[in-house]
Amino acid sequence: MGSFHNYWYTTMHPLEASELKAFILALSRLKAPLPADVQARVNQINIPADIGKLYDVAMSYPPLAKSYEQVCEYLDTIIKQRSKGVDFLPEPEPEEFNTEIDNSAVEIIQVLVEFDKKFDNNKLTEIARKITKALNSVSSARDVIQTIIF
Repeated sequence: MGSFHNYWYTTMHPLEASELKAFILALSRLKAPLPADVQARVNQINIPADIGKLYDVAMSYPPLAKSYEQVCEYLDTIIKQRSKGVDFLPEPEPEEFNTEIDNSAVEIIQVLVEFDKKFDNNKLTEIARKITKALNSVSSARDVIQTIIF
């Protein structure tokens, strides 16, 4: 039972993977490091066991909450398209007349799609552990996103 027991607790469900992706991308979009109390809460997260706590941490800090909700909105769009059997790999180009929000949406969707292409759940777990244990999780998340984009 030992190996099955370990497998059960280290295997991530699709919803948990989505929560991790959303949290990492939301962190990376912040302009400044997290306040010390929020960073301390992030550092206490044990991935994968505490993935469910990421939402509460995100909602406890308004700039992170806003970013997290925006990322989740676009992640939901991708998931809904895929559930219809549509392979959702958008290649939209931001247009000059689009607002910054529209261009931001294109960036978020592209990063989420690249996450799926480059990282399986084991790698995602490994990355999330490093980010949640970092002294500056915002900077650590940005570094990860940069490796995805470039």
